[in-house]
Amino acid sequence: MYVYTQGHSRIKSTGIYLPEERVTTQTLMREIDSENRFGVSHDWLQRVTGIKEKRVTPPNVLPSDMAVTAAKEAMDRAKITAREIDAIIYTGLTRDYLEPATAHIVQAKLGASRAMVFDISNACHGFMNGIHVMDALIATGQVHNGLVVTGEQGSLFTRQAIDALKNTTERVQLTALAANLTVGDAGAAMIIGPKTVPDYGFKAFMLQSQGQHAGLCTVGGPLTQGPALTDMPAIMAEGAKLIPKMFHEFLYKRLRWRVEELAKCLIHQVGTGALFKIHKLAGVPPSIMPKTVDVLGNLITANIPLNIHYCVVEQELRAGDKIYLSGSGSGISLSQAGVIWDAAA
Repeated sequence: MYVYTQGHSRIKSTGIYLPEERVTTQTLMREIDSENRFGVSHDWLQRVTGIKEKRVTPPNVLPSDMAVTAAKEAMDRAKITAREIDAIIYTGLTRDYLEPATAHIVQAKLGASRAMVFDISNACHGFMNGIHVMDALIATGQVHNGLVVTGEQGSLFTRQAIDALKNTTERVQLTALAANLTVGDAGAAMIIGPKTVPDYGFKAFMLQSQGQHAGLCTVGGPLTQGPALTDMPAIMAEGAKLIPKMFHEFLYKRLRWRVEELAKCLIHQVGTGALFKIHKLAGVPPSIMPKTVDVLGNLITANIPLNIHYCVVEQELRAGDKIYLSGSGSGISLSQAGVIWDAAA
C-alpha cells in the first residue's frame, strides 16, 4: 500500500514568485451574480473555504516566467549559477504547452545548459513527487544541484469556470465548479543537493496512490483544457480516511518521532478548515501548521514549497528542527516526508 524510501538529500535553498494583483472571493461570486443565479450569498464560498483573496498574474505572464523568477531567487540564496544546475524538474499543473515540457523553457530562460530536464505532472501533488525523484537522482550521484520548480496559474481555471457559470443557473454546476474559484497564482522553486551531515536533510519519504478515485477531480479532456470538475466532499472524505492512518504509520513506526518533537507540519492547503481538520484528527496542533490559504488561495503544487520559503525568510527554522511535510493531490496521491533542518539552507 505504501512506498517507503530513505532520504538522501537536503534543501539548499528556496524561492518564490507572487504577483501583486489581488482578487477577493466575494468579487468572483458577485461576477457570477451568485445571489440571483444560484440563490447563494456572495460570502458563501469564503465562509465555506476560509479563502478571502488570492493573487492573479498580469497578462502575458507564462508558467515558465513564474518558475524562472522563483528559481533565480533560489539560485541567489544557494549562491550557485545556472551552469551549476544538473537537473530541472518542472512540476506545475499549468504549463506553457502540452509539448515540449515546460522544464525545457525554464532551462532556456535560466541558461542552465548543462541540466537534464523533464516535467512531472500529478495534480496538486507534483512538487512532492519532484522532490522524491530528485532525491533519487542525487542518491545515484547523477545530480549535485537539482532544481524542482513550478509556476501555477490557477486564475486560468477561475476564468474558465466563471465563463461556464455565466451560462447556467444550475446549482449543481456551481458545486462542481466552485473549486476553480479558490485556486491562486504563484511560482515556487527549491534547490536540492546531497546531504552534508548524515542526520540532517530528508530522513525518509512515504507515498501512496489510490487511482480508483481518479474521477473525483478532473480537468479538461484529451488534448483539451477546461475548468476542474470536483467532488470536494468525496475527496475530503477519502483524505480523512487515508491521511491520519498514513501519518501514524510514518511518524511513529518509520521515523519513530513524536508529534511533540515537530517544529513545523507543512500541508497542502485547499481551505482553512478542510485539511487542517484532517491533520487535527492525526493529533497535529494548529500552532505548528503555517497557513497561507486564506490570503493566497489553493496554490496547487506551490503550496508546500512556498510555506517552507516563508518559514526560512521569517527565520522560523533552526538547525536540527524536525519538519513534517504532508502532500496530497487528486487521483488520489498522498505523500509524507520527514526533514531535519539543515542550518545551511
